[in-house]
Amino acid sequence: MKARADCFPCVLTQVRRSLDEWQANDEEKFEVMRQVSKSLENAKFGMKPTELSKLANETAKRATGIEDLYEQRKKALNESAQAIIKDVVRAAESSSNPLKVLATAAILGNHLDLGVNEVELDSEFLEILKEKKLKIDDFEVFFSKMKKAKNILYILDNTGEVVFDKAFSDKMKSIFDASFKFAVRSAPIINDVTETEALEVGFSKEEVIKSGSTLAGMDLKLASDEFMKAWKEADVIISKGQGNFEGLDEVHDERLFFFLEAKCPVIAKVLHVDVGDAVLANWK
Repeated sequence: MKARADCFPCVLTQVRRSLDEWQANDEEKFEVMRQVSKSLENAKFGMKPTELSKLANETAKRATGIEDLYEQRKKALNESAQAIIKDVVRAAESSSNPLKVLATAAILGNHLDLGVNEVELDSEFLEILKEKKLKIDDFEVFFSKMKKAKNILYILDNTGEVVFDKAFSDKMKSIFDASFKFAVRSAPIINDVTETEALEVGFSKEEVIKSGSTLAGMDLKLASDEFMKAWKEADVIISKGQGNFEGLDEVHDERLFFFLEAKCPVIAKVLHVDVGDAVLANWK
């Protein structure tokens, strides 16, 4: 999907948040934001939102000299999610459809996005999980395809939510006879999952692959050979989050399922849902 005018303030807010942990004075932070704002002069109509974000965030990295401006908050998000995941799994297992509840939890975990939301994780998550319904609900199509699948490619998104992805994937492994590959970003970008964070929450090194993308989302033009091998072999492809949707929504592939929360008006309009709606959508 193409970036809209509304994407500019969102990208600038991403960078402003990234400076919260940077030990610098107001003048230094002002200078970074000035450089970031100027970098957006290089934006061109037709760019994806993730490409717009990369322009701004790469400028911030160069200006501060810090590769991962979200490092501490990524750890904090994972720790917060891990503190409640046992309760989430317990609630799922006591339901009539544990797999769907864990799928929904993984989608709701997508709200834990420092690129879009100022977020905290607390006991309210379980209440939201009980009440939230999928606005687009292709779970039965997903389940049907999973029953026949041998190879699954799961494209991860943010820290925090990755803890719910792990619980969801563990449940899938207990039900379906399939091999999994979990794709991560190849370099830090906002609070997205890299290999470091994936391994920290329990994914095995053998299953984690670097996607090749250094954007806040997946773009097949940037894909590593390892990612493209997993893509070609996959019977089902799970794309988590807005950033991956922004990069893959124009890929015509019936194997592709989007798991996300619509967190901004641009995405909501494309999906014909409201902001805040949870979506499990097959591409077709």
